[in-house]
Amino acid sequence: MASGQIIAAVRARFLLKPPSRHTIQRALEDLEIEGLVAKQGASRDRVWWRTGKQAPSELARRPPLELAIALLTLRRHAPNHLPGHVIQELEAYFAGAERVLSESPTDPSLSDARAWTAKTVRVDAGYPLMSPPIGSNILDAIRKALYTSRVLEVAYQNSRLETEAPESYQVVPLGLVERGPVLYLVASRQRRDGTFRIYQLRLDRFASAVCTDMPGVPDPDFDLGAYVRDNQSFSFLPEGRIRLELRVREEDEYRHLFREQWLAPDQEIIDEPGGFRLKATVTLSIALRNLLMERSARVEVLSPATLREEIAESLRQAIRRYETAAVHAA
Repeated sequence: MASGQIIAAVRARFLLKPPSRHTIQRALEDLEIEGLVAKQGASRDRVWWRTGKQAPSELARRPPLELAIALLTLRRHAPNHLPGHVIQELEAYFAGAERVLSESPTDPSLSDARAWTAKTVRVDAGYPLMSPPIGSNILDAIRKALYTSRVLEVAYQNSRLETEAPESYQVVPLGLVERGPVLYLVASRQRRDGTFRIYQLRLDRFASAVCTDMPGVPDPDFDLGAYVRDNQSFSFLPEGRIRLELRVREEDEYRHLFREQWLAPDQEIIDEPGGFRLKATVTLSIALRNLLMERSARVEVLSPATLREEIAESLRQAIRRYETAAVHAA
């Protein structure tokens, strides 16, 4: 509709006290800012039309203070755990939350709420490695296929050094897992015999990802919680359960981390001079080996004997490399 037609129609609805032309034009501009209408042309030749975007509800325009804090915390900490279209629908709520918190600079309750976002932060355990970049189009395609249970066409760069070309295949997404700075897709593909193969794919290694229109057939027996918790799949190459015994040295005034952060529910601590011995039933894996190597200056593996010798050989190799490097440097 032309601007003149819209103004005439609006004024006709309010015969007793019609709004001014300027008020109606300003309202149209506000609707344009919100993406509800679009325009073309200038002055008297300008025409307006409705976009497909829906007007936000009153709750989205002005959420309660507590909901505003929760929404902005959600936007900050959980963007990878929501489908793309849900995030888009929440944008109006996020904008409304920001609007509520910025209304009055002198209101003490709003001052406290504004300060909350700067009072919480999440820090990954260990050294804070940077998250590898992930293309937004790749993440959007993966989230869409995961949400709708569609077949995902991927081109994936394996971590093996002998290959550089991405491998292309189709999978059905089962879940997203955030492990430290890295985001993983757990997916499945049905074999000819009806069984399912499970894939654990790092999102930063995707060369491309396309959500198809084909309905996926996910593994009906798959449980993401059990996959992560019980199968220890993100410990990397789990090799079964072992009974681990360690000697932990506490040579200063600090209590060792393993006293408060246990390796297993059945952990036992036996105090002895200079520290303690620790016994626990754990899953042998690359992650466990890395943990023991990381803390090897104060943590000694007593049993099983095979793991003790493996850690010792790794330390001997490290010593040889450092000694060789020192000779070359001299």
